[in-house]
Amino acid sequence: MDWIIFGVVVTWLAAVSWFDLRKGEVPHSAWVVIPLVVAGAYRVWQGSWQLAVLAGLVALVSERERVSRLLHFPEIGRVITWLPLLLLAIYWNAQSSPVTALSIVGFWVAWELGWWGGADAVSAIALSLVWPGTEFFLAFFGCHAVVAFGLMAFTYKTERKFKLHRLPGLPIMLLAVICSQVFQRLLA
Repeated sequence: MDWIIFGVVVTWLAAVSWFDLRKGEVPHSAWVVIPLVVAGAYRVWQGSWQLAVLAGLVALVSERERVSRLLHFPEIGRVITWLPLLLLAIYWNAQSSPVTALSIVGFWVAWELGWWGGADAVSAIALSLVWPGTEFFLAFFGCHAVVAFGLMAFTYKTERKFKLHRLPGLPIMLLAVICSQVFQRLLA
């Protein structure tokens, strides 16, 4: 079963990575929303429904303005309105999966602050639901750090100045998934 999930995730990430590299965006939000819903259902099936609830809440808060307009209730369009519920969900999840809970919220915050694109954040949250273990997050953050620092070093070597780059996140996530599974198989 693990190899089937791995194959499906790699195929999906390869497709969205191709779009990300080619156009800088995915063609439609369904390319990341549907995998998020499937990953949430998978997490519920695996028995960790609390993480799926946190991810669903984060997705709902990210769409707060649209929900506010739809319900004609402007108060729910503000983050501060959702903050108590978010903090409760984080606390609830931090008891059993602190790294995953904080990462899910961190990915959303990175999108809210404009550091990440929406497809990157939603994909990272979906991957967090599929592989909530610390091993995946070490590969995830490790791959991002290696790519970011490697590109900074290359820029410094060629231009003699430090420069931060905006990187396409989806291909790096694909690399992280592959690396985490390879390392997991090597260490098993």
